[in-house]
Amino acid sequence: MDALERYKKAWDNQPDETLKVSKLDIYRMAHSKSSSIVKWIFIIGILELLFWGGLNIFFAGSSYSDLYESLHLQKLVNATIYIHYFVIVLFLVGFYKNYKSISISENTKGLIKKILNTRRVVKYYVYFNLVYAILTNIIVVLLIFSDLDTLIDYYNTHGITVNQSKDQLLISLIISMVVVLTLLFFTMWLFYKLLYGSLLKKLNKNYEELIKINDEE
Repeated sequence: MDALERYKKAWDNQPDETLKVSKLDIYRMAHSKSSSIVKWIFIIGILELLFWGGLNIFFAGSSYSDLYESLHLQKLVNATIYIHYFVIVLFLVGFYKNYKSISISENTKGLIKKILNTRRVVKYYVYFNLVYAILTNIIVVLLIFSDLDTLIDYYNTHGITVNQSKDQLLISLIISMVVVLTLLFFTMWLFYKLLYGSLLKKLNKNYEELIKINDEE
């Protein structure tokens, strides 16, 4: 049983003259825990940005870059990466503002409103990353598939033998694309579900306690 639960039990079983003190204690505990949760959301967002940045640096100059250059897609790929970084930074600014606003919140109603805003921003962040990752990959892959001659030349240059007709190759590539993108989507979804979902669940618990306090006032 955590400290907030102990405060709840004490609050439910104590006389009216100490009820006001108990509400204040529960508010302070919910306030502290909410501030800590939002701070971790911000920190995890920064770590995620560093992860994507490191991943792109790792693949820079790889055979994938050669393929993009051959198909004249490197500028498009770079643009999608920069847009992704830019939007993530905007969300991180939002996370930081939410953290600061919750940290200085001075009343129950204000804290409730800020928790609701934080939950909404985090959900938008998760939706953006999932949708953007899948859409940009689909667009890039479809553009690659649209020029099979260049793709086959790329395979031959890198020692990959293609023993299929163009139609068979296209079907194989589409099946592979569907499998890979499906795995990518569910991997990202599971990551966000376990990490951000867990934090939002804790934040929602604080929200429910604050609603209870607010209804009693």
